[in-house]
Amino acid sequence: MVEGKPLAPGKIQLSSELEITPLAAESLGVRSLATHVQTADASVLIDPSVALGFRDNYHPHPTEYILLESLQKQIVVGAETVDLIVISHFHHDHFMPFFRNYALFWSSRDDAEALYGGRKVWCKDIRTRINYSQQRRGYNFIRSARKVAQEVVYADGKALKIGKTLIRFSPAVPHGESGTELGWVIMTAIRCGSFSLVHASDVQGPMVKETADWILSQKPDVLILAGPPTYLSPERVSKEVITIAANNLDVLVEQVPMVIVDHHLLRDLEWHQWLEPIQQRANELGNQVMTVAEVLGRPYNQLEAKRKSLYENHPVSSTYEAWVKQIKKSRSRIRPPLDT
Repeated sequence: MVEGKPLAPGKIQLSSELEITPLAAESLGVRSLATHVQTADASVLIDPSVALGFRDNYHPHPTEYILLESLQKQIVVGAETVDLIVISHFHHDHFMPFFRNYALFWSSRDDAEALYGGRKVWCKDIRTRINYSQQRRGYNFIRSARKVAQEVVYADGKALKIGKTLIRFSPAVPHGESGTELGWVIMTAIRCGSFSLVHASDVQGPMVKETADWILSQKPDVLILAGPPTYLSPERVSKEVITIAANNLDVLVEQVPMVIVDHHLLRDLEWHQWLEPIQQRANELGNQVMTVAEVLGRPYNQLEAKRKSLYENHPVSSTYEAWVKQIKKSRSRIRPPLDT
């Protein structure tokens, strides 16, 4: 059993020199895998953003916006003591842009400047292994970030040392299965003393063996990763690929003492059907497989997956309905009316 099992809600204390705090995720009610890592020498914030998305022809419910605003503020305020910000890729649930958008990200230029200002930002390289949409977002982000950040560095395959803390970044790996149109991401490994963490955003399982191999090469005590999007139809993500993800995760949980699985997988209300066999395998070996909600000791709050019932059980106001129609023209620059 890993020494760093959750001793108190909210944090994983691997040692006196390495502490991990998951900040947001689908099991908590938003799209995110934001994580804070504190070592003896460095404060690192990985993928500092939260977002919402359309689902089943429903725009996000006001309940989701209340939580989105709260978590976004916590991330911005918490970043005041951060030395390094890591961005695994340029999807908006993993980085805050420098423009205003209340409809999906609750972002603004002021918040982005407060988040990135004066800090080192290491991010996915926009010059190679990147699709067009992420390259465009990344270009706009980096152009603004360089005006306020201490530095902006392309991290793919690189490493840096802060005191006794060693931080390694993987080469770019697929955002899910090989050949996906979603592009590529980078993973982060942080080691301080004899304990280490790997943070693997959007590897979706992982779906690629080489991704799993890199994770194991870092010998992590804790692995945080995005599970596969089992909520999507087989036409979008095949059953064969989902099975490959399960097989790769099976290998990981045999060797990693604690694996935290969340993000895409928790957009599915039946996520446990996919994960339980893997959890049982880990338990037999004395290891753990958990979600972010479980690590934090909080109830599951899968708001996106429950959106249809949210609308049925908590009807929205006519003012809110008018805002939903209006944002198509206003480019989401107007706050939703959450107090009506």
